[in-house]
Order: sequence, then C-alpha cells, then structure tokens
Amino acid sequence: MRVHLPLVLAVLGLSGLFNPVRAQDAPGAAAATAAPGVAAPGGDVNALRGKRAFQRYCVVCHGARGEGGIGPTLQGVATRLGEDAIRHQVHEPRGTMPRLYPSPVDEPMLGDLVAFLSQLK
Repeated sequence: MRVHLPLVLAVLGLSGLFNPVRAQDAPGAAAATAAPGVAAPGGDVNALRGKRAFQRYCVVCHGARGEGGIGPTLQGVATRLGEDAIRHQVHEPRGTMPRLYPSPVDEPMLGDLVAFLSQLK
C-alpha cells in the first residue's frame, strides 16, 4: 500500500496530532524571538504564537513557508490584501478553505496569525 505523505500530514494536522514546534518556539523563547513591534506574551498580538497557530492549522494547505500548495501562497499576503481582508477570509472563508473561526481559531489567535502573516515575504 502506497501512502502519500501530504495526505498523512493533512489528516494529522487537522486532527491536532501533528504540531511541529522547534526549540526557539518553546515557551519562554518568545521574548527573545518576537518580531520588532509585536507584543511579547501577555501583550495584544504575538507573531511567534501566530507562527505556532500557522503550523498547526494552515501549513497543510499553504505550505511550511506560506509558499502555497493546496491553498494559495500567503507570502506577501498582508501587503497584497491587508489585515482586514485576511481577517475577513478567516471569518467568511471562500473557495475550499475550511471554516476555522471561531473555533479552533478565536479572535486573539487570529490577531497572532495576522501578525505572523505580516512577516511572510
């Protein structure tokens, strides 16, 4: 039986069983790795938390670096569309994008995701 890795990763990612977290993403590393202008943990938004959410919920369709795959590229999406359009797409998904709001992606997590997506170039 031949198993397709993208399909396996998609199933694991959607089930929440696959959540790759690197050492620099570990709790406590956020203050050292948060992007300039982005609040540290406990603040309003945090790109590091957004990266973790991206890895958990978005990477399966949009690629590990936002390069696209099943879903469109997200590199430069904040420049092309702006934060309001990103929020609208998550609130009211079009096309084949799954509904992730308000669960598992709530409003604070969406702010973190937008902060992370704003860094993708």
